[in-house]
Order: sequence, then C-alpha cells, then structure tokens
Amino acid sequence: MSITIALAGNPNSGKTTLFNALTGSNQYVGNWPGVTVERKEARFQIEGEEATLVDLPGVYSLSPYSLEENITRHFIAQHAPDVVINIVDATNIERNLYLTLQLMELERPVVVALNLIDELERQGVKVDCRRLSALLGVPVVPISAKKKQGFDGLFAAVYQQAHSPVVSYPARRYDEATRAAINEIVAALGGLSSHSAFDLDEHRAHRDEEERDDDHTPFAEHRHIGGYHDEGDRDFAPPTTWVALKILEGDEEIAGAAQLSPAQKRRIRKAIDAYVAHGRTIHPGIDQLTLVVDARYEAIERTLREAGFPRREEREVSLSDRIDRVLTHKVLAFPIFLLLMALMFFLTFGSVGSTLSGLTEEMMALLSDGAGAALRAVGSPAWIRSLIVDGVMAGVGGVLVFLPQILIIFLFMSVLEDSGYMSRAAFITDRLLRKLGLSGRSFIPMLMGFGCTTTAVIAARGVENERDRKMTILLTPFMSCGAKLPVYALFTAAFFPGNRGLCVLSLYVLGMMMMIAVGLLLRKTAFRRGDTPFVMELPNYRMPTVKNVSRRLWDRAKDFLTRAGTIIFAMSVVVWFLQSFSPDFKMVADSAQSIFGRIGAAIAPIFRPLGFGEWEKSVALLSGTIAKEAVVSTMQVLYSAETTQRLGAVLATKFTPLSAYAFLVFTLLYVPCVSAIAAIRREIGSWRLTLLSIGLQTGTAYIVALIVYQVGRLFAG
Repeated sequence: MSITIALAGNPNSGKTTLFNALTGSNQYVGNWPGVTVERKEARFQIEGEEATLVDLPGVYSLSPYSLEENITRHFIAQHAPDVVINIVDATNIERNLYLTLQLMELERPVVVALNLIDELERQGVKVDCRRLSALLGVPVVPISAKKKQGFDGLFAAVYQQAHSPVVSYPARRYDEATRAAINEIVAALGGLSSHSAFDLDEHRAHRDEEERDDDHTPFAEHRHIGGYHDEGDRDFAPPTTWVALKILEGDEEIAGAAQLSPAQKRRIRKAIDAYVAHGRTIHPGIDQLTLVVDARYEAIERTLREAGFPRREEREVSLSDRIDRVLTHKVLAFPIFLLLMALMFFLTFGSVGSTLSGLTEEMMALLSDGAGAALRAVGSPAWIRSLIVDGVMAGVGGVLVFLPQILIIFLFMSVLEDSGYMSRAAFITDRLLRKLGLSGRSFIPMLMGFGCTTTAVIAARGVENERDRKMTILLTPFMSCGAKLPVYALFTAAFFPGNRGLCVLSLYVLGMMMMIAVGLLLRKTAFRRGDTPFVMELPNYRMPTVKNVSRRLWDRAKDFLTRAGTIIFAMSVVVWFLQSFSPDFKMVADSAQSIFGRIGAAIAPIFRPLGFGEWEKSVALLSGTIAKEAVVSTMQVLYSAETTQRLGAVLATKFTPLSAYAFLVFTLLYVPCVSAIAAIRREIGSWRLTLLSIGLQTGTAYIVALIVYQVGRLFAG
C-alpha cells in the first residue's frame, strides 16, 4: 500500500528545495486536471514503504481566493492525503504558522518541517521543537532542506503520522470569545455529525446558472474549482468544528452547503453578531473575517511565546534585514533597481555579449560556407543550394548567433531570482502599480514577461481579483520578451555600437512607461476600481546555487533551440519560398516581384510615416507576428546576408539611426506572437478583450514610433 504525502507551505519557504532533495530524479511533472498549473509528483521509499509525494502550489492560507489556494485546499480536503508535510520557514515562523493552523483545522495528519533552522540559529535563536510540538499538537521536526539535514527525523515522523495519526484541533489555543462563538455554532449545527458529508449537489440545484458557472467550491464530487477534478477525490466529510469556524469567518459557500434550517440560521446569526459586537468593543469597525484572522495570529503569538520563541523585534538584526534597509529604501530602492537592470544590459550587449556572439557567428559562417561547398561538390541544383544556404542556414543561423546574449541576460535574472531580490522588485513596484489599481502581485507575471509573454500571461492566474487579472494580462505584453533580443542585438550593433546597453535599456524603460500609460487609460475607462491590497513575504537573501541557476539557463537554452529548430526553421523555408517565387509559382530573380514582394508593397505605405516604408521591412514585421525572432531570420533571407555582420552592413544602407530606433520601438510594442495571443484569448475568456489587446499593442506601437521618427526628424534636420 502506497502512502500519499502532500507537501504544503508558503511561497519561498523552501518547499521546492525539500521536494527536490527528497525525490531526486524520480519526479514527474504535469498539470492539475483542467488547469494550467504545474503539478509535481514523485515516488520514493520511506521506512521501506512506497510513498507518493505531491508538491502543492505555494500558498499563504487555505482561504480559496486564488487558483493556487483552491487547488491546495481541494487536494488536502477532498483527496485526503495520508500525511501533510507543512514546510515552515523558521526565520518567518509567525507568518508561516497561519497556514499550519488552517491545515490542523481540517484535522488532517500534519508534520511540521521547520526549515532553515540553521539560519535561525545563526541569528542567535534556539528553538525547543519538543515544546513547540506539544503546544501545537503535531510533530515539529527541525530541518535544513538545502543541506539535507534532519531528514531521518522527518521520515520517522511522517511514517508515524501515516500509520498512527495524532490529530489535534487547535481551537483551544484561540481566545475565549472565539472559542465561545465556535462552540455555540457547533451546538447550533446539532444534527450535523462530527464527520458527515455535505449534500453539496442538492445545494447546487438551488443556485442559478450564473452562480453555477462561477462556482469555486473546493470539495464536492460534482463541484470542482475551475473544472479541476482529481480521480483520487473522496467524499469530503468535514469536521463540524471546521464548518463552524468557516461559518464564523463568513464563508457563504460552506454555510449554504450545510443546509441550515431557519432556526439554525437565526441561532448562528445571533452568535456571530455577539462575536462581532464583542470584537468591536476593542477594535471599532472590525468585521467577522478579520476577527478570526486576528484570533489565529494571537494563538500563534501565544504558542510561540510559551515555546520560548523571542519576538521578532527581540532577535538580532539579520543580514537580510540590513540589506533590505538599503535595497527597499523608499528613496533608493527604485534607482538601485534601474541600476541593476542597466548593468544587466551593459553586460549583455557590451563587450562580453558581443564577443561571445561574434565567436558564435564565426562558427555559423564556417558551417554555412562548408555546406555551400559540399552542395556544389555533389552537383546539387542552384535552388537547393539557395534553399539550404540562403534560406535555412541564413535564417536559423541569424537567430542562433544571439544565443550567448540571451543566456547572459537570463543568467543575470536567474541570479537575482535565486538570491531573493525579485521578491523585493515586486515589493518596490507596488506603489507604482497601485496607481494603476493593481498591486505588486501583478509585477510577478509582468516580470516573467521579460522572458516569455505566453508564460507571463498564464502566470497572471496567481492574481486573485478577476478584474486585476484581466488588466494584468492586457498590460503584460508591453514588457519586452526575450524573443525580441535578437532584433535589439542586430540593430544596436549596426547603428549604436558605442551605446548598445543604453539603447536596449531605453527600450525596456519605454515598454514599462507605455504599460503605465495604457494602464492609467484602462483604469479611467474599462477597469475603474480602487487600490488592491498586497501582502507578500520577503524571503531571506540567499547565495544563488549553481544547480538552480544552471537549470533555469538550460530550460531557456532548450526553449530557444527548440524554437530555432522548429518555428524559425519553418519560417525560413516559407520566407525563402515566398521571396523566390512569383504568385504564379515561377522562380524570380527580383524579389520585389515575388509573392512576399507583392504583399510587402501593399502594406509598406502604412509604415512610410514611421521611417521604414520598404516592402522588406514590412514583411519582416509581418513574420514577427509568428515569432519575434523571425524578424531577423526574415531579413537575413530577404537581403541574402550569410552572416549577421553582413546583414548589419546591408541594414546600414537601408535605415538611418533614427528610423532604426523607430523600427526597434515598433518591434518592442506591436502585437505579440500568435502563441501569446492564443494564451490571452484562453486566459481572458473574451474575443472582445483579446482584440482590444491586439489593438492597444499595435495602436500604441504605431503612435509611439510615429512620434519618435517625426519628432526626431525635427532635431536631426
């Protein structure tokens, strides 16, 4: 018989590190049924017995407001794992134990893995885990996931909980008023047995169609969040005390599922009113949910003090806190963030990145020359040589030469992420995003937009509020994705060789400025709303590990090479064909008479006011709607340039520095690739808003590029 173990914890608590340390290479990755959220599972041996470990999404609570919280609560409640390993960051124990209490309220067998115990001890804090375990009523095992310390004790506790579970409901730790209210509601529930299942299907039948479509109940055989259904689901028989607590919180879904009689509703309403009235004698204006939240935190505080745990203000100031005094300073934080971004671009497009790209280009040139010589030696037809050398190798090779620069920029971002700085970036941008009616939480998918717009759009699912999520999706494409880097590298090398880093930085800043401008417009029109609160735990700063950074770089390199070997390869062949044959499928000597030439000539006048009204440039932008890297590969084929150096020389005769920069601005801002558009349509659920996104992007790109070129001409003479 296999043991099912769920791994739950806050984001940045070390959950993924523990999962990888426990399972090694035995893990397999998929998605949760019905939703595009990563699901990681692994099988391993524990005390000689087969076990399945399920890594749940990182959450701060089990209140099902976000997709991740829905999934986590659904799995723990309805799938009923044998044991829940709750990984707790010992350096942020007060915040982390909030989730622990909620897990215990569900009366699932829990083992607390107190992670980063070594870092806490370096702060001069000693933890009496036995005392803390006795107070909580669940095993507490000190570990260091990074150093793989304490695993034997963790395995022993998990095995014991799986076979002889000790479950202690923590209601006794709450204040007297909260306990009294819970007891009164439990008494009012009366006929509800201690572990009876709700008739949720009957409750659902009384809801109207709109409510059924928007339902997010995490338990019930036929009512699953967002279409999520797990074959391991069981009938959920919730503890009566848990039901009482959820009703006390104001959870209407639970109250409705309990099928309360009018007499029960009146008695419960009276208990809640008395509870709120008592709370408002201490905190005027407080609501019932906040009262329960405060009760949990007071219970945590009381437990930690009884365990001898010092208050945060009584501990030694950690290195992370000292660093944060500078990096999150209200005045210095944003300039430091911009300085780090500038450093990243100077390294990427300066001497380091350029040298590595130059070496890559030399290798690609040798391969191209060798392929051409080999084809001539075997007497291959001219069109075959043209297809392979001028089409495939020129197109694909023209993109591959920029791989070193792409890896440098992602190396920098991986180091910042692994160190804990990216969480600070979200924190310091919260004030700015609040002006748009968003919170710093929206910055996470926006930041991911620097890598891939498609992935960033999907990541916006972590934004709880529906309006905020849609607005985040609409604004994220303004962040410059990694696929545009080859275009930037090509043009900055050709036109701004002495200021490459500064030029690219200006594009990234311009993208963020346009995101803000369009966000303000949306807030005044389609997305009117007030500020959104933002709560985020800042992890301690840590030294980035070679393993984690290398893994991210490999994933990015693999993705780039896959695109080069599939999409760019296909586009190179298509572009070669379209620029080599006329509409009647005869090979032409003049590309202007080709299929692509005719298409380009039709749309070129649109771009003439922007400074790039030639047909080659127009069709290059058109191919960029498939994949942004295709802009470079298309130009490589159209201008018959075997290397990017030769292509740069050709472009120097086709553009001025001003028109080149306007071209870069348009590339930065115009419609994202087709995969991103598909993701926007899928995630936003509306063709109207999808078309709005396309229109906003393309319209903004045209207007800004027009202003850059026309205003620039006034100063350039």
